[in-house]
Amino acid sequence: MINRRITILGPEGTNIYVIFQYLIFCVISWFTLFNITNEIGLDIQNVLVRQITFTLIGLIVFFLFTYVSISNIFGLSYVLMVSSTILLIGVLFTEESLGARRRYDLGVFDFQPSEFTKIAFVIFLASIISQKRNNLFAVALIFSNILLIYSQPDLGTTIILLSVVLGMYFISDVKMKTLFAFLITLFISFFILLEFDLVSAFQVQRITDFYSAEIQDFSQRQSRLQISLGGFLGDSASNTENISIFVPVQTTDFIFSSFAKSFGFIGCVALLFFWVFFGFRIYSLIITTDSQFEKFLLAGFMILLYLQILINIATVVGLIPLTGDPFPLLSLGGSSIIAVSSIFGIINRIFIENNQVI
Repeated sequence: MINRRITILGPEGTNIYVIFQYLIFCVISWFTLFNITNEIGLDIQNVLVRQITFTLIGLIVFFLFTYVSISNIFGLSYVLMVSSTILLIGVLFTEESLGARRRYDLGVFDFQPSEFTKIAFVIFLASIISQKRNNLFAVALIFSNILLIYSQPDLGTTIILLSVVLGMYFISDVKMKTLFAFLITLFISFFILLEFDLVSAFQVQRITDFYSAEIQDFSQRQSRLQISLGGFLGDSASNTENISIFVPVQTTDFIFSSFAKSFGFIGCVALLFFWVFFGFRIYSLIITTDSQFEKFLLAGFMILLYLQILINIATVVGLIPLTGDPFPLLSLGGSSIIAVSSIFGIINRIFIENNQVI
């Protein structure tokens, strides 16, 4: 029997599979960003330096969760959700940037509270579903957070959170009438938004342009061209390394197209394989843990992470309109990396408490 924990990392060890996957994803991001900029330096404005810095902070956050028991996380679910609500209210009073109010300017980097909300959201949902407690206050907290994020406006994150709610309730043994009531509320809310022009003109334009035969989004068109340069083994093997195509925000929203250019089709398959392998590891933990809270927590995190990956790739290749959702641990961004690091840390803690061994 070989213990899957490295006891020198954390007071009770660290699951080797989780930390290995985490580091693999981070290193892939570093190589991708370096290939975009071809710059190495100590300037904090350098995207590679910023990403490495964010990753180091993320590692600290990852190991901090080694010290936090799952029972404590369960006990803090309401506190986290209320804190999320306060942060989302506060961000609406910040300075507008590119037609939205989504970030707190902290000087060195921007803090995006919606990334924190995603974690608090899953923890809170897991706690109330596992207890089978759907009181009015809990429902109000859930929908207030969704509406506050929509008000920023951030339609992409709004859709993700609604999908998380629907997915987590669907896999639970919740009564069908509760799920049906949620769907009815969702559809009514959608028609109210359309009827009273509560959908921003910018969001409507993105959708109408996407389905227009005459208008194609410039970013997505450029993204597909960049992906085509990667070929099977990457731009080095395809002799397209020196061909440059301008893709807006290619370090964040469109980083997958940059990755595809650098590493080709085989690299994309390898990246997705790592994520699929990680998903199987999480699924095996879901079916073995006895805690209902842990089951729903893991399921919620899986829905959250894999939905973001699916939406990001679908956006990059032009299957859906632009949403602005990052690719977990691949896209440049402090808030996103720290949030995903927290998720990996919590997953690691669940592995530790279940003492998984071979």
